[in-house]
Amino acid sequence: MVPLDSEDYLIRIRGGLSLDGILRKTDEKGIKDGFSDAMKDLMKKVNSQSFVLFGWESSLYIWPKSGFNTQPTELQANSSCKSLVKLIPIEVNDYLKKISKKKSVKVEPLKVINLELLFELTRPDVIETVTVHNDQKSRIHFKLTLPVDVVIFAHPDDQWIKTQEKIVEAVSEQLLGMDQCIQKYTKGKNVPIPQAFHFELPESTILTTAIYPAGYKEKDLEPQRKELHDKLGLGDKPYLRRPMSYDFPNDDLLNKYVKTVHKYIPIPSTEEFEVYVVHGSYTFHHYLQDDINDSGWGCAYRSLQTIISWFNCQGYIDIPIPTHETIQKMLVTAGDKGPSIVGSTDWIGSFEIRSILNLLGITSKIISIRSGSEFALSARELVQHFEVQGTPVMVGGEPLAHTLLGVAWNEETGAVKFLILDAHYSGEDDWANIVERAIDWKDEDFWDQMEPYNICLPQRPQGI
Repeated sequence: MVPLDSEDYLIRIRGGLSLDGILRKTDEKGIKDGFSDAMKDLMKKVNSQSFVLFGWESSLYIWPKSGFNTQPTELQANSSCKSLVKLIPIEVNDYLKKISKKKSVKVEPLKVINLELLFELTRPDVIETVTVHNDQKSRIHFKLTLPVDVVIFAHPDDQWIKTQEKIVEAVSEQLLGMDQCIQKYTKGKNVPIPQAFHFELPESTILTTAIYPAGYKEKDLEPQRKELHDKLGLGDKPYLRRPMSYDFPNDDLLNKYVKTVHKYIPIPSTEEFEVYVVHGSYTFHHYLQDDINDSGWGCAYRSLQTIISWFNCQGYIDIPIPTHETIQKMLVTAGDKGPSIVGSTDWIGSFEIRSILNLLGITSKIISIRSGSEFALSARELVQHFEVQGTPVMVGGEPLAHTLLGVAWNEETGAVKFLILDAHYSGEDDWANIVERAIDWKDEDFWDQMEPYNICLPQRPQGI
């Protein structure tokens, strides 16, 4: 994944580029050829002196092919990229800086430099030639706007002139990818709008971009994802579904709920344990959120909300996070509870969680443990779950419920640690407080040694 301690800048270039051209034939091949020719012309414009970049919330304009810009004293060809941050406000999640260094991994919030791409219509040093030609043939003009979204990484000490070259190259490469998308998904006279999505991948220090056609369902894009998985050497877990795309700092700040908090928690020693954790993203749900006072009875509801958020974030389902009342009504529908539960403060457990997930088309397994003193005996099965399924797990005991996000296991000694996301947390949705108080690796004695437990293990649907 993108390393949290990276000093590199992420330079993001966005904007709508107009793709316009002429169709000489209106069959599918003629349409594809016309769009391909127009894309070649657009790429030529990107590689010309009319291509302009504009710094968001700044007065900086840049002509990357000529080396000109509107702040020549501050930003020269041989300047370092760190000069950019003096001229363009950076996008950064300052909340991450407040996380305690005692409990978290090293956090160096990613710095994003936003640029908008434009074209200069006229230049004073260029005389434009206008040609009018009428060949008496019927031709169809087309025009659409391509939503370009390009990212590159640059070290603060990288030379600015080299970075400008990387930007032009990256924009050109994305246009080529958009052309391939149009060629692949054009059916008859229906031409898709290509869209760029950026993803974090394992053991990668950059973002990977995939181009998908707008308007298609996730299941319809699975053949393309399989091709990308083979090309990138990915396994059978999802990485490239559109809901899994990277959250930039401003996205994090706009999220109602804190997302994927376990990535800021140091893992147990890899010399002592093999560590297995939840795959992908989720949002954290806990006591007193959404103006609901569920302290003392709502922990299982909150654990279920976190589990459902995982299936949303991975693109398997697309539903609002259900409220407590909605969950209770679903239990009535499932036949698990009578109507009297609706509006009550009745506690629910692992079997009720499984019933709700079944209504959503998600199957689950249940592990029953006679007492907390035997919880460690479930380590092998939990390891297999996180390795194969990768979903959050709900642990129900009388009367508490917890969300389990991972296990650390030493097969030789039998020692186990459990990554617990605590739904009983009742503080603010603040990164620093949550990392400090709501998530941690717990030893075997965390579980009540005399109490029985039921563990609900949601199963991931087939497919990537």
